[in-house]
Amino acid sequence: MSEVIFFQPRADLDAKRNLADFINHCRVNLTLYEDQGGFTVNKWYFKSADRSYAMAFSKYSEKNNPYLINPLDEPFLTFAKAHVRYTQSLGEIKSVGSNMVVLRLLHDALLIIHDQVDILKTDGLVLQKVRELVDLRYSTSDKRYQFGQKLEQLYGFLRDKGFVPTLPVWVNPWRRGKSKAERTDSESRKWQETRCPSLHQMIAIADCFSRATTREDQYWSSVLTFLMFAPSRGGELGSLTIDCLHHADGGALGVRWYGEKGFGDTIKWVPEVMRPTVIEAHDRLLKIGEFARTAAKFAHDNPGIFYRHESCITPPGFPEDHALSALAFAKAMNFSGAKIDLLEAGGAKREDDVRWSVFDNSKWIRQLRTDGNPTYRRLAKFINDKYQGQDWPLMSRVGRPVSEALLLVRDREFHNDFEPYAFSWTLPSVDQINGQLTSRRDVKNPIKSIFQRFEIVDEDGTDIELTSHQLRVWLSTNAERGGMDSWQLAKWAGRARIEDNRHYDLRTQSEREEQLRAIVLFTERPTALEAIKVNLPVSYQDLGLNRFGIADVTEYGMCTHDYAMSPCAKAGECMTCKEHVCIKGMPKTLDAIKRLEERVASQFEKAQADALEGAFGADRWATHLGWKLAHIRTQRQLLESDETPVGAILWIPPEHDPSPIRRALEQKKFKVKPDTVGLIDAPTVIAFMGMTDA
Repeated sequence: MSEVIFFQPRADLDAKRNLADFINHCRVNLTLYEDQGGFTVNKWYFKSADRSYAMAFSKYSEKNNPYLINPLDEPFLTFAKAHVRYTQSLGEIKSVGSNMVVLRLLHDALLIIHDQVDILKTDGLVLQKVRELVDLRYSTSDKRYQFGQKLEQLYGFLRDKGFVPTLPVWVNPWRRGKSKAERTDSESRKWQETRCPSLHQMIAIADCFSRATTREDQYWSSVLTFLMFAPSRGGELGSLTIDCLHHADGGALGVRWYGEKGFGDTIKWVPEVMRPTVIEAHDRLLKIGEFARTAAKFAHDNPGIFYRHESCITPPGFPEDHALSALAFAKAMNFSGAKIDLLEAGGAKREDDVRWSVFDNSKWIRQLRTDGNPTYRRLAKFINDKYQGQDWPLMSRVGRPVSEALLLVRDREFHNDFEPYAFSWTLPSVDQINGQLTSRRDVKNPIKSIFQRFEIVDEDGTDIELTSHQLRVWLSTNAERGGMDSWQLAKWAGRARIEDNRHYDLRTQSEREEQLRAIVLFTERPTALEAIKVNLPVSYQDLGLNRFGIADVTEYGMCTHDYAMSPCAKAGECMTCKEHVCIKGMPKTLDAIKRLEERVASQFEKAQADALEGAFGADRWATHLGWKLAHIRTQRQLLESDETPVGAILWIPPEHDPSPIRRALEQKKFKVKPDTVGLIDAPTVIAFMGMTDA
């Protein structure tokens, strides 16, 4: 793929000149699809994950005939090609078919309104006609929302590039259709019942990982492991790098991840119970992909030079441009043993031309020999054209060399009959990952799924059949069952929109009704802990404060600071703040407090040691950290104590966190009344006074 050069419109030029400059820029500076004929043809293709996507610049037809192209009229046709080449150069997308639909809609609307297809004529009337055409042609289609998104992008493009700077802002009028996870029709209900994997099926994947001994099983079970610790898409695995593991303070393990669909870079945290498994999977993938990464790195560092692997038989220093013998060619290209035996038959006296005749049935070899027997340099070009895809030399999503991709393997790495191509490198496609979860029935000789290789069947005795997307569904659904916060779930899963959580929530109807019943059947106001467990907001009154408002959730409890009055002045020091409350029984907070206690204790011990050595200022740090540690430790001990009832609300005494006004008055020797926290009668409110020794 050619280097992308962005087009920048000039404000001092009129729209017609800007459009001409843009088209010229796309013709001259961009070369994407030029090998297919560029602007001289009316149909382009691009491949992604072994699938071909077509872009036909043809007029709308109710009966789609892929072999008959009635091209768009000029000058719109040239603009459409320039627009597609420009946007696809920024990043080839699979939804290019929708882009072609909206271009046809705009073409026809211009023709109807202005009787000419000049993009500069686009105005409010044209936009309205486009909407009418969508409703007319796609009245029953679920894709109208997607078409609306594409139209918004296209109209914004026309404004931003100065082609139609006064074009009215247009808002997508079509609503996103309900996903199958939300529908209640019989077909969707049946789909929902089978879409979420069972616990038996998920455990079967873990069983495959633990039992894997062959390189093939170790590789694929490790790939699936990276889809099981957090909800992820199969297409995101290709962006994992060899150093993707992130070890945080306190022993937490994360994976540096790139989320698709606009989420971008993030760290996905690994549950504690899966940390050893993820580390082991990472180590296996590192080892198995070592040869492929070596080949990819050589191709990057030595352009135009063939990678001399161990099967090559030419002597050291053999020239790159010297013609290869048939046997040397076969060895370099890792031909099968049977082919090598055929070439070696007859001994050294056998003429090379006779040996080359063995390859007469191979079209690609005949093409290589068009200008004489192939050389290492021509083989290098042939290999680079095959394996250097659009992400070469850097992975476009993460900006790292392809040779650092974690899942990289050689072509034919796990073939049963042939050795891998020693000079090759490739990443698994989503189809290949799905092929490990479900044996394909639409091919002549389907490979066995990982479950079939281990002879693991479903609970009813049938073959286990899953997709990579179902692993994401299972994790999301069980997170919903466990009451995970919606924002936290969206972040964990790498979703840019929190609303998209509902598409992966496949809890049964009875489960949803049970949760709803738990809320509806409250005969009185729930306690703070009860409200937390059913994802209801917690009011200040629930925490014992005599004022209106909703408390904010923190890592260690809940914050009652009124952000409408002033910003928080504690800078995250929640555990020493009189406006922060801990609640016994609140999920995950006790573990977070324990981790905080460990970190502060470590800092406190270091400050004490430095103070004993006479380090300047260390004594003040030791005093501060000891005071902070005492509060944290007291909260932890109260939360663990059997004498503290579940649901108890724990505050630190107001005297331990005086306000700046109180400090100023006390420094002036004024008498100050004790601070209060506005407590009212509430179930078990504890303001601890005793302090433990730090």
